[in-house]
Amino acid sequence: MEDTTKYHNLAKDAGNKLRAYILSVASGGTGVFFLALTKTDISRYSCLEKYLLLIALSGFIITVVLSLYELRIDAQRFFALAKELEKEESQRTWCKNESFKKKRLFIINLSYFTLGIAIVSLSIYLGLKILNT
Repeated sequence: MEDTTKYHNLAKDAGNKLRAYILSVASGGTGVFFLALTKTDISRYSCLEKYLLLIALSGFIITVVLSLYELRIDAQRFFALAKELEKEESQRTWCKNESFKKKRLFIINLSYFTLGIAIVSLSIYLGLKILNT
């Protein structure tokens, strides 16, 4: 039993680190975009480049919002678990916890997808810039 708890804790720690990395990358990407776009003349970009930048920026911003929402869901889940543990064992129900777990997993996977879209769009944009110079 003790070994299982240890691995659950390691998995939770790894998930928290991954979430922090995703949030950091998405936040940093968003900040770089604002800095870069305020320092240059946007009319110099082609229509395709503008779309790629808009998709990438949107992907980074959506990833940040999703990551923050996932943190909120996680906090709600732990609060609900604590409330259930306060009840008599015969009155406990884990339905709310299961609902939070499903919602959290969906949000996590969606944030991976939006981050991937942002990185791919940015990579295409940078590849085009390299080829056109």
